[in-house]
Amino acid sequence: LSQQNALADQCTAAAVQLVNMQSQLEEAQGQVQSTSLDHEASWDEKDSIFSEQSALQARVAGLCAERDGLMAEVASLKEALVMRDGELCAQTSEADDRLQLVAAERDALQDQVAVLQAQVEEAQQ
Repeated sequence: LSQQNALADQCTAAAVQLVNMQSQLEEAQGQVQSTSLDHEASWDEKDSIFSEQSALQARVAGLCAERDGLMAEVASLKEALVMRDGELCAQTSEADDRLQLVAAERDALQDQVAVLQAQVEEAQQ
């Protein structure tokens, strides 16, 4: 009987130990599952960050291409402006030359008119 009681006590102790181990096992499985979910969430977050980074890099590349196009257009407009300024300077210089020529002709004509008026006055006296 005492042997049976001792075996029963050992069985009870083993059952309690089994329940404790099973509880610890369930807790460990919960932790593993939680860690796994955290790991998956971490990967999802990383994937999201990488996707956002790729989208931003594509946008930056697009903006750089747009900037390069605008810079080329500005350079072309500056070149056209320089050419136009050169043409305008040439036209202005030519107009100044003609203006001086006309002024010289006017001055010569005024001198001739003065001479003729003097001759007319002399003839009338």
